[in-house]
Amino acid sequence: MDRKIRIAFLIDTINSIGGTEKQLLGLMASLPKERFESHLISLRPPNAYFQPRDDCFSYHQIDIPSLLSARCISRTIELVRFLKKRRIDIVQTYFIDAQFVGILAGKLAGVKKIVCCRRDLGFWHSRSLLMLLRLSDRLVDHFQVNSQAVKRQVASDELVDPGRIHVIYNGIEIGLFNGRAETGYAPDVSGENKNPLRVGILANFNRRVKRVDLFIRAASEVLKTVPGVRFCIAGDGNQRSELKALCQDLGIAGQVDFLGAVTDVPGTIQSWDIGVISSDSEGFCNSILEYMASGLPVVATSVGGNPELVQDGVNGFLVPGGDYRALAEKLCILLNNDRLRKDMGEQGRKIIARCYDWPRVIDRYESFYHEILGYDYERDMDHMGKPEEKPGDQPGSGNQALRIQRD
Repeated sequence: MDRKIRIAFLIDTINSIGGTEKQLLGLMASLPKERFESHLISLRPPNAYFQPRDDCFSYHQIDIPSLLSARCISRTIELVRFLKKRRIDIVQTYFIDAQFVGILAGKLAGVKKIVCCRRDLGFWHSRSLLMLLRLSDRLVDHFQVNSQAVKRQVASDELVDPGRIHVIYNGIEIGLFNGRAETGYAPDVSGENKNPLRVGILANFNRRVKRVDLFIRAASEVLKTVPGVRFCIAGDGNQRSELKALCQDLGIAGQVDFLGAVTDVPGTIQSWDIGVISSDSEGFCNSILEYMASGLPVVATSVGGNPELVQDGVNGFLVPGGDYRALAEKLCILLNNDRLRKDMGEQGRKIIARCYDWPRVIDRYESFYHEILGYDYERDMDHMGKPEEKPGDQPGSGNQALRIQRD
């Protein structure tokens, strides 16, 4: 292979604090620049948190507000011309609209492979959407998923041959997480706890599937037997007022802190003692990765990909979905045992370093890309040399909207 592998990553929009977007941005930042050329293409404007990185990828916005909009066809034609001009090898899509646009543009441009990503269990898929996905899936070369649970779901719901579905687990930059700060229980002379134990959850709550209400109900049960614990909710969403009202109804509003959306996740969770996920559905939970990287023991519902990450009794506990009493029981066990919290937290951090640190995950992505393109991985790594470049081939041309190239 005498040049870089060129990949166009196509996504509906960039919400850089969302789990899928974090993974995509981490992937593009970590792919070796001497062997890969990355282009990030967004159908719609990103949110205010997104900061493009010209050193890692070129960013383009093609302004398709919806698939039914008048400009969809013209913008797709522009995308086809872009893919041809940049000699893109792989189109990799995230989310549904990007899949439909990416498949059409990729086929018309003659790219070598189309890869579609699935990163949840499709709990929100309607019957009509599933029918559309099954039709469009026939034009997809490969599917990339982030857990065995998602692989099984895609094979079952979308009727995809499991041989076309590749599992690559999420990655995390462990160096950003320095382990938790030692706080501990420190009452003053009046008996008031100045350094209370903290139990936290990282979750946005625009959808009920995250079940932050379950976390709050478990907190109410815990406080009956372990008073003084503080419960932290890092995230935001349209259920905020409803969840605050639930805290008031349960009489625990003074013990629950709503932190809102956070951009400094390592700094936020560093002072926590336990990390919780109470969802009804998860593909492969980034929050659990972040808890483990911070040295926190985890209590999570046994749904989706969570059991692939949390080893029950090793780096945390698994509880049945929807069971806040079981959640509270495991929290009490950890809150009453300093040594167990520390040991489980250390085990979690070791698992992250061994399996999920970005350099290890990138090795799997490189192997995947070489495999689907038909390259002999070891041979090409030995004989690549300096990639062949032509004028205008370098990424980092700035943030821009695609425009039709005139001959």
